[in-house]
Amino acid sequence: MEKKIIFFDVDGTLIDTENTILLSLQHMLLRMTGKMYRPEELYFALGIPGARALELLELEDADKAMKMWLDYSARYEFLQKPFEGIPETLQRLKDAGLRLGIVTSRTREEFKKSVVRFDFVRKFEVIICADDTKQHKPDAEPLLAALEKLDLTPSRALYVGDSTYDMACAKAAGVHGALALWGAHETEKIPSVYRLADPEEITRILLQMKDVS
Repeated sequence: MEKKIIFFDVDGTLIDTENTILLSLQHMLLRMTGKMYRPEELYFALGIPGARALELLELEDADKAMKMWLDYSARYEFLQKPFEGIPETLQRLKDAGLRLGIVTSRTREEFKKSVVRFDFVRKFEVIICADDTKQHKPDAEPLLAALEKLDLTPSRALYVGDSTYDMACAKAAGVHGALALWGAHETEKIPSVYRLADPEEITRILLQMKDVS
């Protein structure tokens, strides 16, 4: 029988990047529009590619906005850190013989700049970034691409993420979706197969998993 695999989102799931993303986005928007956005007005940008977030903001000069956003992100990158319990949980899962993967809305360049420095990244067999697929979350393509690389069926996979985009992607791909409550907002509005109060609950969820029909 195939081993089970756990795919993880990055921002808001493995790494606490909310302050970096929102502060840099606020800073850029203040420069570009003269308006100071409240954090809750920008939560929609958590979990989707930055280019898509800028489309939704309808800025006139998206290229300039993106460059400025990335520049400010670099300034606030020192605020990023793994969520409590993530490194230890990943090690336990790996020791138990489970396969691990990442499916993120970051581009490959963004991933290399600020994520690969964390030691736990080496535990993942496959990493799918935004520029690896034509369609992005909530479309199923990123998860299906990861499964194809490992020659695995969706029913044996769990996707842990913090946003409605992650859970919709999992559902569309036929994968079990587990909402990471430690990084999610407005959780009552996000449907999911499982809900995780902390990373240690992943082991319990794996024992409950049955094939998705």
